[in-house]
Amino acid sequence: MNILQPELIWIDGRCYRLFGNIERPSAQNISPYFEDNYQMDYKDSEDECDIEIVPYESTRFKHTFHVSKSFFPFIIGSKHAVRKKLENETRTSIQIPRLGEDGDIVIIGTDRKGIMTARRRINLLMEASRKKIPSTHFLSIPLNEGHIIMNFNMFKNEVLKNSGKKSNGIDEMIFQIPSKLHLTIALLTLLDDTEKNQAIEALNYCHQHIVKPIIEKYGQIPIYLQGTDIMNDDPSETRVLYAKLIDNEALEKMVDEIVDYYNRIGLLYKETEKVKLHLTLMNTKFKLNEEENHYEKYKTFDATEIMKAHKNTIFGETTLKQIHLSQRHTISSNGYYHAIAKINLLEGL
Repeated sequence: MNILQPELIWIDGRCYRLFGNIERPSAQNISPYFEDNYQMDYKDSEDECDIEIVPYESTRFKHTFHVSKSFFPFIIGSKHAVRKKLENETRTSIQIPRLGEDGDIVIIGTDRKGIMTARRRINLLMEASRKKIPSTHFLSIPLNEGHIIMNFNMFKNEVLKNSGKKSNGIDEMIFQIPSKLHLTIALLTLLDDTEKNQAIEALNYCHQHIVKPIIEKYGQIPIYLQGTDIMNDDPSETRVLYAKLIDNEALEKMVDEIVDYYNRIGLLYKETEKVKLHLTLMNTKFKLNEEENHYEKYKTFDATEIMKAHKNTIFGETTLKQIHLSQRHTISSNGYYHAIAKINLLEGL
């Protein structure tokens, strides 16, 4: 890792530099109470962060907050080393439920500032740890409409019959399932019912404070899909090929603000300044089962001829009708992913 350009993480309006090895093991590979190799560079503010700290006993203070038990190994560390370090450096006592148990974390100390510092550092540990755990849910715009499915099937048949014969790695199994066609907004890692409920409440908030105002300003949001592109630079070594969304200021503004909000409340890590909306057509991950997706190095295919043949192919035109919060690796009665919450813009029309 280049120490002159360390990874940056924003938490509670503060920017932290995270030092250590970026190539971290997945959460499924770590042993219980794994001690992460990390250092934190932070500057405490005199201003109080927005947390509830209450008097405790006669001379101390207490702060209680919910954390998914999936994060406990990262906060405790091997032989409780991480927790002890946090306690020593912030002069607090940090109470964490036992392994496998649900419950709240309690920070107790004689100084409010020490409690706030401990909470911010636990937030930082959770932020870094969440990126290592496979995503469980995602925000999307379903596009499994009749004419888009028909155009996709025509594209698929043409590739398998013509373009694919000239290319390596083309297999029917790497094509998207037609009933699951969608624009991806963001991936989420929701680790318990509390986080799921928080994500559902966030979608309701976005509906009222982001989606509705933008639609009132711009009217119905058009979606127009034409041409193909890839996620990498070399078409001969492609993992994901997608249909391009023609520039749409209102839609892009909407999804950027939604992602910003989920990022602010700590449910996702925003990796880029702007969301890259895309309709996945082919992905080599589709050929792997769920377990292999975590461990296998994804194979590639040659998309050179496909991109030439479908440079201007029209995949469909529609309007924004729904935004879903869905669970990955599921299927509902209509063939799409199972949604735990959705924004339905057709209601009342």
